[in-house]
Amino acid sequence: MTNLNFSKAFEAYKVDTRNALKDMRSHCDSDAFILDCRTKAQAIVSNALREDGSLIWSKLPKLIGQNTKISKDVASLDNDLEIWGLSLAPHWISGFNTCNGLSNGCAKACLMFTGMGQKFMIASDGDHKVAIARIVRTILWFKYRDQFKAKLLREIQNKNKALQAKNTAMAFRPNVFSEIKFEKLFPELFNLCDSLNIQCYDYVKDINRIVDNPYHGKYHMTFSLSENNALFIPTALKHGSNIAVVTDIPTNKSKDRKSYRYNVPVKLTIGGVELDTIDGDAHDARFLDNKANAFVILRGKGQEIRKDETSFMQRIFDIAA
Repeated sequence: MTNLNFSKAFEAYKVDTRNALKDMRSHCDSDAFILDCRTKAQAIVSNALREDGSLIWSKLPKLIGQNTKISKDVASLDNDLEIWGLSLAPHWISGFNTCNGLSNGCAKACLMFTGMGQKFMIASDGDHKVAIARIVRTILWFKYRDQFKAKLLREIQNKNKALQAKNTAMAFRPNVFSEIKFEKLFPELFNLCDSLNIQCYDYVKDINRIVDNPYHGKYHMTFSLSENNALFIPTALKHGSNIAVVTDIPTNKSKDRKSYRYNVPVKLTIGGVELDTIDGDAHDARFLDNKANAFVILRGKGQEIRKDETSFMQRIFDIAA
């Protein structure tokens, strides 16, 4: 891509991103479900606040939760590995923006509302516990940051100690649904994880975070492709990041339920760049991927992704099949 073409593409990207942020803020500020969750989250925080401004953590949700467990034989590990993460609410859902690099495609297909986060997962009292908890954590990060930081560090220390007793390693994802620049705002997190031999990693859309990452090795970043940011693929590769790609390859499992029925293609070309591929659904521990300069192929999860009309989801199933 010539400098002129890149400049034009970059300007288009900035306009798309600004518009996506504006659109999602408008949507979140008018969606009845989201507004109800915000109101209930704010009430929980208020109820957990002492007169002196300190938080009663027993009245609040835990900050970290388990994402997945990887058996040591899956990725040739010395021990089993548990991945824990911080699940904040994405983009404007909490009333605070947590995703500056979002696109309309990724926002509409966000995994916030898949799995236990699906909108129909309402408790008997009418509350969506998972969504509310994610909003509570986000409010705490923005409004009670020092207390949040101290509590998060304690939870990580305690969880790591418990896992060590089981000879199980720990990895940590600071941004499960969000994209907060923790590497700049929370260096204590990475210093602690480094001292405990806990690998941190994330999927990242903001290319500047990859370029400026001060914790190479401690904080592994995989560039997350959207419908409007393919222009940054060469930059991400130059700085040692693979490229995660959400695709339309079906999630159907084989008869033994241990593998997927449909394999990923061996190679893939996007934006004029051809790379080898990695099956990103074999496990989620991207720092264990054994290929560099590769597309990490992810099968689209959830119902909304199947409705994508933005080109966020790469339609490659015919190639893979």
